[in-house]
Amino acid sequence: MPSLFQIVTYTPLWVWPLMAFVIWVGLLGLKPRVIPLWRVAILPMVGLVTSFTGLAQASLPGLAAAGWLVALLAGLPLGRALGLRRGVRRLEDGRLEMAGGWFMLVFGLSIFAARYALGVLFGVVPALKAEPLWIVLSGGVGGIVAGIGIGWLAGVYLRTPDTRVRRVMTGLWLGSASLLLAIAVAFGAVIAFSAPGDLPRLAAGDSLPGVESWNRSEIPKVEHVAARDGAPLTYRLYAGAKDRAVVLVHGSSAASFSMHKLAQALQAEGATVYSISLRGHGGSGTINGDTSYKRQLDDDLVDFVRAAGLSGPKAHRTLMGFSSGGGFVLRTASGPNRAIFDDYLAISPFVAQDSPTTRPAAGGWVSVAVPRVVALTILDGFGLPWFQELPVVRFATTAEPSASRTPVYSFRLSAGMQPVRDWRGAMAGIDRPTTIVVGAKDELFHADRYKALFAELNPRIAVTVEPGLGHLDMITDPKACAAVARLWRQLAGGI
Repeated sequence: MPSLFQIVTYTPLWVWPLMAFVIWVGLLGLKPRVIPLWRVAILPMVGLVTSFTGLAQASLPGLAAAGWLVALLAGLPLGRALGLRRGVRRLEDGRLEMAGGWFMLVFGLSIFAARYALGVLFGVVPALKAEPLWIVLSGGVGGIVAGIGIGWLAGVYLRTPDTRVRRVMTGLWLGSASLLLAIAVAFGAVIAFSAPGDLPRLAAGDSLPGVESWNRSEIPKVEHVAARDGAPLTYRLYAGAKDRAVVLVHGSSAASFSMHKLAQALQAEGATVYSISLRGHGGSGTINGDTSYKRQLDDDLVDFVRAAGLSGPKAHRTLMGFSSGGGFVLRTASGPNRAIFDDYLAISPFVAQDSPTTRPAAGGWVSVAVPRVVALTILDGFGLPWFQELPVVRFATTAEPSASRTPVYSFRLSAGMQPVRDWRGAMAGIDRPTTIVVGAKDELFHADRYKALFAELNPRIAVTVEPGLGHLDMITDPKACAAVARLWRQLAGGI
């Protein structure tokens, strides 16, 4: 944490003249004076302009703008009430004779203090710039300051007997109310009607190579344990050494069945494999494609480790996952539950929508209802987890919802499988042994970009690219499965 001296020292020089100007204008407002109409608007306009600057600097301007607008509309009535209390008389020459007051000084210092405090906060903890709640709050700070300033200006003008000014200000109020109503209607329409579109089937994401030749009698039966809410968490057990446990997570739309060949390869290397189906998949939970809240998958993982008897100190625990399951592995490795596993292995992982490793629409595998996602993210940023059961992701499969397939994800299921929004900061903070492996011919992700990305974010994370292999090959091809099993043994210290 930097000292006060360091904060002041690294403050840009232009900040101090701005502060001096704001204080000067505020001090002038302490005594009665006669001024033209336009001069009354100086500080409210400064507040408005600085709030716009904050929006432009936000990592997600749309999210910040939503917070700004709500706070602006909330600040207008307060500012108007303060303005109506100010003693004002309009002179014949059009100027205003105003009584002295503290508002201009306090308001000016508030503009400066709010922007300065946010600048220091984001400078000390830069990861907050990518957190939705802080983005909304940052926009809201600018919005409340701008709203109070504009409302105060309206209140002052309404104190004058000039009917033209009063008509203009009345029109502004009606316009603000109409704008708020229109935004609410548009926001509701986006949530209600924006949905993921249908996609033509993509074999590279939908068809397990060689599945027709699998010996179904070798596939273990489905077992289950109970989560904290009593819902079943299903899995298939491939028994091996009791002290070598691998919890294996499937990819998007799939279930534990899809990981059979890789589970067998790990079992052959001595691992006891728990091939799980995440809630919303494969009979886990109560609703196909949905959870009850965003972090429920994280809680389920803790519950599974405890219920399966893996929480003791004697077992070496590895969390391994494929594709979206690989993203869940990275989410866990960088999250508060990281200590429940000794190491992590992510196979062809989905890192983030804006990661350089992700092809557009994941190579045609994913359709995302982006407007609905943005709207629900804004609500979530305000602490309102409303409508999160709505679908936001559809996969390029013709499969219907079943015990083995999940073609559509809700907002909260999709969010709960991915690394957090500040995924770069999260990846940089991974401190447990972690390996990533991807096939060189992956159809959904850019295999050649993983090494450069993770060398930049966290050089401790090893990245291996297996030549000649596609996306689904990594969990079905004997060569790929053997390579993953070898990486697991290396990662676990050759146990």
